[in-house]
Amino acid sequence: MENLYEITGNLLAAFVVGLLAYLTPKVKAWMQAHTDAATQENIRKLVQSFARAAEQLYHDQDPDGQKRQQFVQEQLRAMGVVVTEAVINMIEGAVWEINMENKKALVQTKETVSRCAG
Repeated sequence: MENLYEITGNLLAAFVVGLLAYLTPKVKAWMQAHTDAATQENIRKLVQSFARAAEQLYHDQDPDGQKRQQFVQEQLRAMGVVVTEAVINMIEGAVWEINMENKKALVQTKETVSRCAG
């Protein structure tokens, strides 16, 4: 009877070890995928915030956008973000969004002014 318990215990231990060996890489991959997505989303939010701040601070003083670009990169580095080509592309995307919003606001303002004047 003791041999039966010992064999059952060994089989159960082998099953648990096998299950852990199978699940550990899958859990690790899942965690990395979700952590990376969360990290990227946080970086994207930082980029948008810093790009808007740069637009607010340097809009009139920086016609070519160099100061604004430098400001955003410095702020990201201060937050511990490594400024890679992908991050620079995020910055350009944020600038594009700001420019589109500004153009839309300008068009709406012109329409409002023309309705009031006409």
